[in-house]
Amino acid sequence: MITMRNILKIGGLALACLVITPATLLASGKATKKATSEYVSQRPPLAERNFVSPAIEKAIKSVKKNIKDPKLAWMFENCFPNTLDTTVEFEMVDGKPDTFVITGDIHAMWLRDSSAQVYPYLKFVKEDGKLKLLVEGVIRR
Repeated sequence: MITMRNILKIGGLALACLVITPATLLASGKATKKATSEYVSQRPPLAERNFVSPAIEKAIKSVKKNIKDPKLAWMFENCFPNTLDTTVEFEMVDGKPDTFVITGDIHAMWLRDSSAQVYPYLKFVKEDGKLKLLVEGVIRR
């Protein structure tokens, strides 16, 4: 049976295969030649982000310090919060959360695509009430 979880797992594995090069695997955790300072955050400035979650920021710091490859750590720091940073529009409407996730131009696929985009953040909703409201807003929409 094909489920959203399986699709996301397969997609994640495919992305990992593209990202992890043989040289990275052979490095066995050694830092690559490129200096860490060359990997500058590409995230929007804090004031320009669409949504900020303290739980996600905490997770980024925690995961990033455990990634040995500086380039891979930089990629995670920029990619993991991208949906929150750039593609969500969150507001309260009549006291209820309403979230629109910009997913592309095919409106008939919005539910599938928006669900996939917020799925990685589900495990953090217990830590962040505002993030919980954001996800509830997607469900309500």
